[in-house]
Amino acid sequence: MKTLGIVAAAAGIVCASVAQADPGQADLSKPFSMAGGPFVGQWGAHGESLTINGDGSAVETTRSGTVNMRFTFVQGPPSQPDTTAYGNIPGGGYATATLVDGGRGLTLSVAGGDQGFPFCKRVDGGYANSADCGA
Repeated sequence: MKTLGIVAAAAGIVCASVAQADPGQADLSKPFSMAGGPFVGQWGAHGESLTINGDGSAVETTRSGTVNMRFTFVQGPPSQPDTTAYGNIPGGGYATATLVDGGRGLTLSVAGGDQGFPFCKRVDGGYANSADCGA
């Protein structure tokens, strides 16, 4: 499982320590531009969509509006069970996205909104595995 997360601040980027890693594991944290590839693409489910771009910018579109975000870095195993990317969203708040099913699915949590909302990877106009998003 890989996780993509966002930490946000209303007036700028906040650097937040998620966990203390052993000094030997410091190289596990990489910029999104280097390690975010598995998250990049189109995701969809239940009338919602999520687009994650190679530069880390992303937008979730729901029936009630959109949420913009930018992922900035990725941290992975063995310091934690999932690979996690962190960034920020305008207006404050957080978001996390966890890749599931070998990257064919993704769950998204956003402050004040979705909590583990399942998305499916869009491939050639369809879903890589519709079971990942309940479609």
